[in-house]
Amino acid sequence: MKKPTVVSLIKKELQTQLFSPADRERLNRLARIDEIEPDPEKPPRLPAETVACLTSWGSPRFTEEILTAAPDLKLVVYAAGSVRPVVSEALWKRGIVVTSASAAIAIGVAEHTLGLMLSTLKRVCRFNELLHQGGWYHQEERVKIREIYGLTVGVVGAGHAGRHFIRLLKNFEVRILLYDPYLDPAEAVRLGVEPAASLEALIPQVDVLSLHAPALPSTRDLINRENLKLFKDGALLINTARGALIDETALYEELLTGRLTACLDVRYPEPPVPEPPLWKLPNVILTPHIAGGVTDNMKRLGKYALRELENFFSGRPPVYPVTERDLERMA
Repeated sequence: MKKPTVVSLIKKELQTQLFSPADRERLNRLARIDEIEPDPEKPPRLPAETVACLTSWGSPRFTEEILTAAPDLKLVVYAAGSVRPVVSEALWKRGIVVTSASAAIAIGVAEHTLGLMLSTLKRVCRFNELLHQGGWYHQEERVKIREIYGLTVGVVGAGHAGRHFIRLLKNFEVRILLYDPYLDPAEAVRLGVEPAASLEALIPQVDVLSLHAPALPSTRDLINRENLKLFKDGALLINTARGALIDETALYEELLTGRLTACLDVRYPEPPVPEPPLWKLPNVILTPHIAGGVTDNMKRLGKYALRELENFFSGRPPVYPVTERDLERMA
């Protein structure tokens, strides 16, 4: 029996990061995999018999020209986060199913968020610096440690990353508050968290605030000069979502007071501009957008893509479909 045709529009170097040898074998058993190296100067010519496409970062947008060549295309699997770079009006009109690996990426984001929270509360970076200079006990620093027991953690955004972070927090004795304007209060109860009516109601209550909202016009400068003043003294702000959620100039000015600590994995723009010089402040922990997937976690994205194809060919529904309407509230 002739195998169905799946076209990979993923860069070869990225393919090796996404798919383990074992998963690559499973793909080849499942379908005939045609590989087309993406070229930004030249749209790919899909074989007419193409039924599904594998895509990821760097894959082309599915324009009318590309789609016309493949009338049997039914599925676009996006082994990355936001599908915006590949979708088009022409694709939606054809009713082609689109799936995203954002849920797979979210696991790494949540894990990184938890790591930043625990290590910062425990002042790991500061103690590492001090111990490299000599000495051991450093009582003057030990008294500044905060531990997670009994703290109140606020989560902003109940998407995949926010929900997985909540699941991780369930391993600790903490109070969890959640703000998401799209969340049904009954769903918050099912998640085992306390819903907050607004961000302004949430902020004054929390010891830790973790951002997991999408970057949309409505979320630009979600954390700003006005609500930064609402944070408790000693609070910790974590952003592993998108840099545009924070007014960095306002954050810098607030951090200069020493009242708050911030952990930032994302900036706006990236790479960040020299001003404001957040990197000079001792109460800022910075990582270079490494939360979602860099090495080992990339294989989880490949596993997700394989699962979506297996579901498609067996007649099962997609695990993480994305519709045109979903984009209204997705990054």
